[in-house]
Amino acid sequence: MINNITGSPVEGNNFFGREKELEYVWKHIQKGNSIILSAPRRVGKSSLAKKIITQAHAAGWNTLEINLEEIKSEEGFLKVFIKELQKQDWWEKAKSTSSDLIESLLSGIKLSGEVFGVKGSFEYQKEKEDSYDNLKKLLNHGEETLIMVDELTVLLNSFIESDPVNGKKNAEFFLNWLRSFRQVSGTKIHWIFCSSIGIDNFTSQHNLSHTFNDVDPYSIGAFKREKAKELLFELAKSDQIVLSEEIIDYKLDKLGWLLPYFIQILFFKFYHLVQVEDKEITNETVDEAYNLLISEKHLNTWEERLQEYNELENYARELLKRLSNNKQGESRSVLVSFLNTKINDPEKADSTLSKLLYMLQNDGYLIEEELKYSFRSPLLRDFWYNRFSK
Repeated sequence: MINNITGSPVEGNNFFGREKELEYVWKHIQKGNSIILSAPRRVGKSSLAKKIITQAHAAGWNTLEINLEEIKSEEGFLKVFIKELQKQDWWEKAKSTSSDLIESLLSGIKLSGEVFGVKGSFEYQKEKEDSYDNLKKLLNHGEETLIMVDELTVLLNSFIESDPVNGKKNAEFFLNWLRSFRQVSGTKIHWIFCSSIGIDNFTSQHNLSHTFNDVDPYSIGAFKREKAKELLFELAKSDQIVLSEEIIDYKLDKLGWLLPYFIQILFFKFYHLVQVEDKEITNETVDEAYNLLISEKHLNTWEERLQEYNELENYARELLKRLSNNKQGESRSVLVSFLNTKINDPEKADSTLSKLLYMLQNDGYLIEEELKYSFRSPLLRDFWYNRFSK
């Protein structure tokens, strides 16, 4: 039986429906590969990554989880890396064999609150390079180790936002350091990267794709219909209500794009109406739950994440607003003409649209079918229309 946990990564018995993906990715890592879990937000990247970490730990590997969601600087990254390292049961062994290196890193952080000197100086660059080099030497490359890095792109974007002049250079330095870590000769340290903001989008937008071309992307999709039905059945069972086949099919038809998160939040809203407001288990109650959902906060992150598109943000918003008014979608030629009304430069409008379509498809907003672009999710489209076009 599973609990209806919405929003946060699920663990233990609440992990559901990704067993085949789990087996495939774990075997791929055991062969010596590192992985980017590639998928739009709310698909379940972090949940899958955590499950793989659990499996690696059970197999006797060293494991480490680094969440960068709240980290905004290189100094912050080093601090959280060492903090998480100290929590591990294999830390004492590493500490005894690398005591001088560890002491140097820790004392630099504890005593001064800063790892690096004055930004832009030669000393700053040297201290930064030394600190990252020491961190790379800290771990035993001869032991099977799996490191999960979550929300990597949040940190990378913070480099750009905090330092418009040197931000890209700092991001490139950091990504090249990660690459050098992965390419240590004979290393048995492997990585899982995931982020609610597409890593591919960031590296493509800033011409840094070369820094990640040694990491294999693994795309996670929505649930197939039968698996989505199983999830709804399990959710209903855990809350001791009975859903007919008709109700289940109706819910899934409303959603269209069968993300586990979408299934869960619709069920949560539906169950509240049934349990608290004594509504009948009917299609009409499903409609009521759906209409409440598109008017509330559950989907706000999809709107908020567009801030990460930087100079393309306003154009992305204009594009999504237009497409929310047309369920059938629109062709590329229509969209480039529309964008040109905002840019007034046909060549720039065309190149901007190409970037936006790539990014918006990567991030799960849009899909291309029969030479037309439309919202991938009816739920997301209706949320967008209700919020910005109504």
